[in-house]
Amino acid sequence: MTGSPPTSKSLSPKESSPHEQTAPLEPASQLEADEGNIADNDSALGENDTGSSTASIASSIYKYRIENGRSYHAYKDGIYVGPNDNSEQDRLDLQHALCLLTFDNQLFLAPIFREGEIPVRRVLDIGTGTGCWAIDFADDYPETTVIGIDLSPIQPSFVPPNVQFQIDDVEEDWTFSEQFDYIYTRFMTVSLGNWPRFFGQSFTHLNPGGWMEVVDILPPTSDDGTMAPETALYK
Repeated sequence: MTGSPPTSKSLSPKESSPHEQTAPLEPASQLEADEGNIADNDSALGENDTGSSTASIASSIYKYRIENGRSYHAYKDGIYVGPNDNSEQDRLDLQHALCLLTFDNQLFLAPIFREGEIPVRRVLDIGTGTGCWAIDFADDYPETTVIGIDLSPIQPSFVPPNVQFQIDDVEEDWTFSEQFDYIYTRFMTVSLGNWPRFFGQSFTHLNPGGWMEVVDILPPTSDDGTMAPETALYK
């Protein structure tokens, strides 16, 4: 990838504010983790997407660490450097809007709805943040089920009925019981410590013919070595 604007890479193995919110999810803060059986239709979890490492409904995840006037995620405290307070949430919403402007209002670039591709039914948004992308996608494609995962429970409580949010660490073993047709992630460069493992788990959890799309910002490069770090454009 070249250039400094956000770029998109689609891999095939073989955020504007959220739209009008249509159906309620029960706020996770009102629920406690249950070691027993959980109904499949529990909107806070998803379709059987449960596991010992999933902390989607644990009240302890709301006990944020406060440092220098900023709040930080409680679940796996410290593994992500950014805050999760209102200022950061506003930044994430603005970032989503800027991405839509950059890509001509397209939520994705992977050809997932191209003729001949597999039907897209299950979608995973990794590092969902405030959930803008997941909510927009779910609004535009109501026939899909969209699961957004993040370390911080900063997503809205009232979302489209086909959106589910989980609090989990993507660098741990994934516990999803069903495969995905499309996996999307954006601006995760500073969030992941083991990219090969991340891609490996992603491809393992994709259905045959599924797509993965990675959007991030990288410095401009060249194949002949002329774009050296000391050049003005690189800086």
